[in-house]
Amino acid sequence: MSTTDADPDDTPDGETPRVVQTDDVLGGRPRLEGRRVGVYTLYSRSADGERTPRELAEAYDLSVAEVHTALAYAAANPDQMASIAERSGAPTDAGERIVRPDE
Repeated sequence: MSTTDADPDDTPDGETPRVVQTDDVLGGRPRLEGRRVGVYTLYSRSADGERTPRELAEAYDLSVAEVHTALAYAAANPDQMASIAERSGAPTDAGERIVRPDE
């Protein structure tokens, strides 16, 4: 199967996607293993309603499972996402925060 015929729901290697952090890639910010796509990038484009997980998968050449893994990580680590947003100079509303799925 060529990459253009790949199912966007499948991961490239059939493995469960993982979020990793390494000092030498993306400045140590969390990202999908084997990718240079940061969790915060996917979160911010999803959270503002800009794109659906499937659209993000297509735009970044990821599987939908990888996008969902990144979004779950962002939801589980709201303080880290807020810190990344602050360091990147991303505009935020004073009352805005990341809401965990269990809240």
